[in-house]
Amino acid sequence: MTYIALFITVLITGYYAAWFVRDPELAMVKATHRIELLPQVMTGRYIVVFLFTLGALLMNDLRVSAYLFAVCAFIGFYDGWLYARRGLPHFKHTITGLLAFGALCVTLLALATAGPTS
Repeated sequence: MTYIALFITVLITGYYAAWFVRDPELAMVKATHRIELLPQVMTGRYIVVFLFTLGALLMNDLRVSAYLFAVCAFIGFYDGWLYARRGLPHFKHTITGLLAFGALCVTLLALATAGPTS
């Protein structure tokens, strides 16, 4: 049942991700998001990333950590790119992507040298 729930979640989030890539304004309407609530929405997003990171730390699994760092690198680089292409300050986002990418590389190296996993 867990994998069915995960599969359904992948379908739903993938559906909205595709809409946001294709037409962000229409996706905002489809997802019933409101621009004026963006600061509160971002609060929730930062809490979620904190909880995912805390979970990865507590799970103590290099594969989970590598995946988390890859996702965080994408978020940092993507946000940095969005801001930079509009001539806005992007350092905090871009450096976050670079730091997460560095952590990903260190984690992949640890995985490569750890030997077989169970």
